[in-house]
Amino acid sequence: LLRFDDNMATTALDPPPKDRWQLLYWPALTKEGTVHAGAGRGEYLRILFEYAGVPFDEINDDLRDYFWSKAEDCQRWPVLAPPAVRYNDFEVAQTPVAAEFLAESFGLFPKGGPEVAARARQIVATVHEYIAEGRLAFHPVKNTMSYRNQVEEAKPYIAAFIAERLPRYFSHFERQLKANGNTGGFFVGDELSYVDLQVLVMLQVTSFQWPDAFAEVRVPLLKQFKLTMEALPKISQYLASPRRKPFAGDSLM
Repeated sequence: LLRFDDNMATTALDPPPKDRWQLLYWPALTKEGTVHAGAGRGEYLRILFEYAGVPFDEINDDLRDYFWSKAEDCQRWPVLAPPAVRYNDFEVAQTPVAAEFLAESFGLFPKGGPEVAARARQIVATVHEYIAEGRLAFHPVKNTMSYRNQVEEAKPYIAAFIAERLPRYFSHFERQLKANGNTGGFFVGDELSYVDLQVLVMLQVTSFQWPDAFAEVRVPLLKQFKLTMEALPKISQYLASPRRKPFAGDSLM
């Protein structure tokens, strides 16, 4: 198991134990076992822990206090919202930034100098731009209102995103993958990096959210990339384990 002993878990309000990684994110399931936040943005960080084989605690309790009502008392350095990563006295939020921090920490950041680094960051930034834009389609009335309270209003925006924006983004990722040439099917360089893991989660949540649209979009390299990545031993074991959180089924989460 990659998690620490559950008996040692803390809430977000407790200081993190020494030398133990924590992922702060909303609970995937309710106490009744129904989907709440689902895998959400936390999945882009979980998969880095899982692939690197680094144990971590996932902290779901007292997040509203930690990030809002008691933030000035609890946070050593201001972090805005989940997901966030804590390790000893360090904490960082904003999903692509936290993902890069974990990649650097776990040896998953691409090697090759500033140009390679810039290319990697560009791809990851586009992944999260896609997710953010897609999420907005589910929340046309108010960004902070539950999708369940604006389902009818969201329908034309979701349809437009599927018809116009999804193919635009996916054709771009197809070109990115092709541009890297014959390097084992990775996005940057000839080794798997955090970039590949970020793209994988994006493809997984899209295929779950809109299976028909995913089947119809013509991106053969991307679809083969998804299958190849999911077949890697570390990833296939994680996907088959109870540690894998279900996607929420709305908001590309």
